[in-house]
Amino acid sequence: MTISETVLEMHYHQPLMKLIRDTYGLGPNGKFNFYKYTPQKEVFLGFDQAYAMTELSDAEFFAHLKASAMKDGYKLKRTFVAYFLQFKVVNELRKYQKKNPPQIKSKPYFRAALDTTKNDNTGFSQHELLYNLNKNKGAMVYYACPMLFHKAALYEIEVNLDPLRLIDFSSCPSEFSDNSKHYIYFDQQQADPIWCSDPVVGMAITAKEFAQLVVGRLHKTSAEESVTQVSGLVATIKEGVRRRSEAVAGDEAARSGVAALADALTIVSVDEVVETQQARPASGG
Repeated sequence: MTISETVLEMHYHQPLMKLIRDTYGLGPNGKFNFYKYTPQKEVFLGFDQAYAMTELSDAEFFAHLKASAMKDGYKLKRTFVAYFLQFKVVNELRKYQKKNPPQIKSKPYFRAALDTTKNDNTGFSQHELLYNLNKNKGAMVYYACPMLFHKAALYEIEVNLDPLRLIDFSSCPSEFSDNSKHYIYFDQQQADPIWCSDPVVGMAITAKEFAQLVVGRLHKTSAEESVTQVSGLVATIKEGVRRRSEAVAGDEAARSGVAALADALTIVSVDEVVETQQARPASGG
C-alpha cells in the first residue's frame, strides 16, 4: 500500500470521528453522524455511529439539515459543522537544498508538497480552492500533515493521532496562483509550519485541539446557522468555479471543483435530547 493523500484520509478518519465524539461527551440518547460528499453521484453519504450508510440527494440533505423533532415534551437539538481537512504526504529529508527556508536547521527536516497546478476544467489549483474557501465566515480549513513515514504504521489497530499536525489556512500568506511549486516545511516534527516559497511561519494545532474547536462550534451553532454555513460552503465551491471556468460548461466545471475537495469535506452532525421548560416538573413550595 502506497502512502497517499487518500490513504491517509481513510487511515485517520475513523479515529478523528471517535475523538470528536468522545470530546463532545454525548449522553445515552444522543446520536453522532457524519457525511461525505460523492461528486460522481452528486449525493451525500451519511454514516451513523455503527457506520450504517444512507444516501441523500442535495435537496434531501439540506431538508435533513432543517428538520427537528418533538416528542413527549423533549426537543431534539440537531447541529452540524462542516470542515475541510486536506491530507498531505510529509516527506522526511536529510539533504540540504538551496531552496530550503532559513528556519530549517535540523536533520532530518520535513516537507509536504502543495498542489498549486491549475486544473484544466476549473481553472483553479487545489490550494486556490481551499484558500478561497477559508475566506468564508466560519470556515474551518486545514492541511492535515501526519508525521507518518513508514507503511507499517498504516496497519496499526490503534491509530496514534499525536503525529498529526493540522495547518490552519488562516495563517497561509497566499493563494499561490503562480502555477509554481510551493511547500510546507517543518524544521522538526513538532515545529511550527513554514509556508514557502517566500518563507512565512504558519500555525498548526493538534488533533485534540481540533476536536475541541469542532465541539465548541457544535455547542455554539444553531441549526439555522448550520444550514447557512454548510449550504454556503457547497455553493461557494460550485459558483466560484463556474465563474472562473471559460473552457468548459459551467455545470461541468462546478462538478470538477466539488470533486477536487470532496475527500477533504466532512460534515459532522450531533443530535442531542434537550428537555424543554414545559417538561420540567414544577418546584414544590
